[in-house]
Amino acid sequence: MPRKMNRPEKCMSGIWQIGPDRFLVRVWRTTRSGKREKIERMTKTLGQGVDLRDRLRRGAAPPAQPTRERFDDYAERWSEGHAIRLAPSTRETVASRLAHAVAEFGRCYLDGIRPGDVRAWQAEMAREHSPSTCNGCLRLLRQVLDAAIVDEVLGSNPARAVRALPERRTTGRRGTALSLEEFRRFLVAAESMSGTGELSADLGRLVVLLAWTGLRKSEALALRWDDVSDGELHVRRSVWRGREKCTKSGEPRRVAVVEPVRVALEEQRSWLLESQHPGLSSGLVFPASTGTRRRGANMVTWHRSPACLAGPLVEIARRAEVPEISPHSLRRTFEDLTRLAGVDAMTRRAVAGWRSEGVQGIYAGVSREEREAAGAAMLRLVRKGAGQ
Repeated sequence: MPRKMNRPEKCMSGIWQIGPDRFLVRVWRTTRSGKREKIERMTKTLGQGVDLRDRLRRGAAPPAQPTRERFDDYAERWSEGHAIRLAPSTRETVASRLAHAVAEFGRCYLDGIRPGDVRAWQAEMAREHSPSTCNGCLRLLRQVLDAAIVDEVLGSNPARAVRALPERRTTGRRGTALSLEEFRRFLVAAESMSGTGELSADLGRLVVLLAWTGLRKSEALALRWDDVSDGELHVRRSVWRGREKCTKSGEPRRVAVVEPVRVALEEQRSWLLESQHPGLSSGLVFPASTGTRRRGANMVTWHRSPACLAGPLVEIARRAEVPEISPHSLRRTFEDLTRLAGVDAMTRRAVAGWRSEGVQGIYAGVSREEREAAGAAMLRLVRKGAGQ
């Protein structure tokens, strides 16, 4: 006959004696998936059972306080997970700003960083960098530490207690916007110089496009012929270091093709076909004269250099007797003149591609009629009193 088993006798919480020198240890814990899991082990003595039970329970319980981790270790993990969602140009900016933070707080424990430490870092950076650069680094530090709170390795964010520095308005060529009269003179000078030794015809047409659409330079250089349809420009992409990426806002938009832009595009298309331009097959509206083989990749890019307009714009400004400007200045001018022409703020944001904190930043909120009215309003304003 089989041997009769003794009934388990409970010794204490989580421990039963089931025979001579046999003790059952049973612990319940919650897994990462949220399910209850039973763990059972055998020991020879009650003392060993108590020790094993306590160790199993400590392993199952959540930590009493966030795990201490150094900033550089956490920043590296955060960067690896965050970078895949960013455009290449933004990724480089984030890496630069993160490097400033790591240089200061790298070997500090996350929970050892205090608001005073962040203020001291901000003050030190302000001696060598602009307020916008300092604020960009502060925003990134806030973002990293917010993620550390979500990951339960930090209790509170000390960077949130530090205020950003006041930023001055952008100065120099990039911060310049032309007045209405200056813009008129600029257009006249650009037209008179286009096709001469001072300004090539295709660059002259590129200037016209930027002046009347408010496109970013990177968006205009990435424009393709299949983006021009139904009397509108479909702005879907931009270019950065010879690589195409999404627009700065991450959203596509549409811009009305007013008469000067329509004429410039027709002339550009005819010129490319008649001259059998080598970059014609690229599909770009404004291809470079020669293709460039990208380092480390078996392909040729026909995108123009971002510096292609730097010199020409200075010469046009000199001929027109207006302040020196950059391509971004034409974008600022477009904003000022469409506002002066009475175009509402929502339409201006949608056409120019500025994404506000609200929900009105993309073109879907503005009808085609409104986009066309915005372009026509600027056209009337500029031509009014100019004899055109």
